[in-house]
Amino acid sequence: MTPSNQNFAALVAATCQRQPSRPALFHDRGTLSYGDLAGLVNGWTASLDALGVGPGTSVALWLPNCPAFVVTYLATLRLGAVVAPFGALLAAREVEARLALVEAPVLITTPTLARQLGELRTTVIAVTADDLALPPAASVVPVSRTGDDVAVLISTSGTTGKAKAAELTHRGIAWNASALAAGLAMGPEDVQLAVAPLSHVLGMSGVMNATLLSGGALALMERFDAPAALALMQRTGTTGVLGAPAMFLALVREARQSAGARPLRFAMTGGAALAPELARVFAETFGCPLRDGYGMSEVGGGITLTPVAMAPKPGSVGPALPGSELRILDLGTGAPLPAGERGEVALRSPSVMRGYLGDPEATRAALDPERWLLTGDIGYLDQEGHVFLVDRKKELIIRSGYNVYPREVEEVLLEFPGVREVAVVGAPDDEHGEEVVAVIVASHDALDPDAVKSFARQRLAAYKYPRHIFLVAALAKTPTGKVAKREIDVRQLMSTRAGSRAR
Repeated sequence: MTPSNQNFAALVAATCQRQPSRPALFHDRGTLSYGDLAGLVNGWTASLDALGVGPGTSVALWLPNCPAFVVTYLATLRLGAVVAPFGALLAAREVEARLALVEAPVLITTPTLARQLGELRTTVIAVTADDLALPPAASVVPVSRTGDDVAVLISTSGTTGKAKAAELTHRGIAWNASALAAGLAMGPEDVQLAVAPLSHVLGMSGVMNATLLSGGALALMERFDAPAALALMQRTGTTGVLGAPAMFLALVREARQSAGARPLRFAMTGGAALAPELARVFAETFGCPLRDGYGMSEVGGGITLTPVAMAPKPGSVGPALPGSELRILDLGTGAPLPAGERGEVALRSPSVMRGYLGDPEATRAALDPERWLLTGDIGYLDQEGHVFLVDRKKELIIRSGYNVYPREVEEVLLEFPGVREVAVVGAPDDEHGEEVVAVIVASHDALDPDAVKSFARQRLAAYKYPRHIFLVAALAKTPTGKVAKREIDVRQLMSTRAGSRAR
């Protein structure tokens, strides 16, 4: 890639030229080398070019983790166009709304997903593994892009409001992927389990882009299944895994039942509190620490990471990625706070989004004039610059005038034996304004809510511990594996009090 051309696709093309015979993608039908990948990208570049795709247009990808996602992602960028990835688990109406938002003239998906769509102005290309390969085409030099040109329109999770499209730049996605690869010391000998959705920033930046830049290989998996994942890891010699805590818990349980654990070199989780017990048993089972990281869509991937050369601090999501800056801001005044003080996390880095597509008001609310991104997360920094997250600003519970941060309560509850997963939410209360409620998935039938409450009361301030505890079979999750707190009907739980042992 020349200094004048910052197209991200050029970086991956350089990897393909440097090591054409090395494996790039392991999938259910075999293996694709970097040379194979380059040939497929050439064919799709020619095909999309014939459809009029180029600078100023966007191509939507509604695909699971499969070779087609990687190939069409790179072909779109090579033409100077913009990739708009959609989660494979989205409903058709959600996809149609996102298509209208990003104004994509082309949608690439699977035949099964395509059949769910209604009438569209968008050209829909349904691709299967059998027709991924197109007629051979000459290699095309990636269209020149500046670092500030938009490369990806990533949909926000929608857990805190309507979906928006964050504009990620070529410079931004390259910087973030490179920073994550460096922090995890990724190289050509590494194989990453690619089960985190490539349509979301963790999978896109930390798994796909970081691996392709470092010359490693991806072990693609369309949908997570613990036994199948362990078998794939054994077959491909997987060395690293990124994903949500629930996935790592399932891997540990399956590995211990089947004695099928393969030692890993790196592992990182995010999106939810990491239970100390999970961190301990994962390290015992897979022979490496499970690092707790922090990222978001508006940053195009990672915000913090404890490098592999450094021992992770319990409870911390690590320091800022090198080359970025973090501040903690007072919730009332917006002034920077010293170490140890809690406030809103603000970030400035090369990968912060350019803005929200077509939404200047939302952009101004998230980005200040100096390009500091207000994350909406509450946390604090220690003296060494390590971040400790407390909670989402919008999930803050105010009980009797005191701030209660659900994440802090969740981390305490996860220390209790038998608590597998937990979500802490606020419930309207006439006396206190809001009451603290814990919704728990137990690992056994004998879990006693009174014992859990007593445990929390001994470790938390009187206004923080949950007065109401509900046991449920499962917690709803977002496509990225986060607990979908918006789907918890706390009013219904409080009215039925089923499973509650309130005091």
